[in-house]
Amino acid sequence: MNLYTLLNIEHFSNLKPPNAQQIEDILNVIITPELNKIGLDNKSKKYIWQSEYNSEGIKKIIQFSYRGTRGNFFVGTNFKSVPFVTQNKKLAYYNSKLHLSENSEYFDANKSITLWNAVLFEKSLKKYMRNNFGKKLDFLTDLETIEANIAFAQRQIDSTDFQYKIHHPSPKFVLIYLHEKLGNIAQAKKLKQLFLKEKDDSDDIKFINLMSD
Repeated sequence: MNLYTLLNIEHFSNLKPPNAQQIEDILNVIITPELNKIGLDNKSKKYIWQSEYNSEGIKKIIQFSYRGTRGNFFVGTNFKSVPFVTQNKKLAYYNSKLHLSENSEYFDANKSITLWNAVLFEKSLKKYMRNNFGKKLDFLTDLETIEANIAFAQRQIDSTDFQYKIHHPSPKFVLIYLHEKLGNIAQAKKLKQLFLKEKDDSDDIKFINLMSD
């Protein structure tokens, strides 16, 4: 095996995952300029590129995440009118967290980003940008209205995919507030009752009291 081949494949001899600073630097060189062109910046949070809120209170977000030697992008939306539930069962508003999102596998289950070493990370990131990132941008373009995000949340709720059952926040929780935002008060109350019934089944009394206010 020649040196060129060795440097361009994942081999235990070249396993040296990039550190946090290297990851940030490589992302800022490859990803940030492209996302800046469409109004997403990462001035306030590293690994997160976000827009301003639009007239309906919707913010677009792309977030990079990694575990071990594999990287992932999460793409979705944050809503000014939708709170998060903290670990202490309190409502809080965060403007750089995703309320609704899809990860890279939703767009292409066979494509991944490697962090085996800095060279391979950069190469796979460039390839991913070239071949897959357009799908994510098109996806975000279709999420500029509350109605579109209601459909997004409902699709996840109706799905049999287990990952949506463990999303935080739950798309069921988000959907309540999106209907309230749109003025569908009766529907929002109905969804809240169903959601609280599920929580009641798990004896999460603090949460029920919180949502019932």
